[in-house]
Amino acid sequence: MVDDIERMVIERHDYKPLAAIDDDVLLLEWDIAVGQEDLRHFATHAAEDPNRVLVAPYRIYADSYNLPEDIWAHRRWDGNGVGTISPNGATPIVTDEPWCNLFGLGMTYLPRRLHHQYAALSWSSHFGDTEFSMWHYQHVARDVPVCWDVRPVHLHYHSKELPDA
Repeated sequence: MVDDIERMVIERHDYKPLAAIDDDVLLLEWDIAVGQEDLRHFATHAAEDPNRVLVAPYRIYADSYNLPEDIWAHRRWDGNGVGTISPNGATPIVTDEPWCNLFGLGMTYLPRRLHHQYAALSWSSHFGDTEFSMWHYQHVARDVPVCWDVRPVHLHYHSKELPDA
């Protein structure tokens, strides 16, 4: 791979090192692939409302997580389980749904003030996608826009199990 994207090593899915970044973050997890034009398009969308989290949809593949079918990573949630670390009743969004309530960090725009605020508050001992998005739902905004114009690919799947592979 040839690019000049800055990299940060994240251990145990804990994004606390983001607090050291004194800027907004367009986060791409290690197992997300995106084309240059989609990356630019996503950045343009994020710049339209730079104080708001923005997410791009990506698939969670059934074979990797023992699910009955592939699902989108982001979730709708009614707040059941608020005050816990478990978002009870959260369900995957459907294609073209404009908003989600909980989100994976696979391809996400995070305004500086939000990732700093979350880290400073020590809301949870772990800074993962579930914890951060639950905090965001409770303290910032319930709805997060999903940028369907951009379709990153989640590379976390079992290729040997594909037909004719």
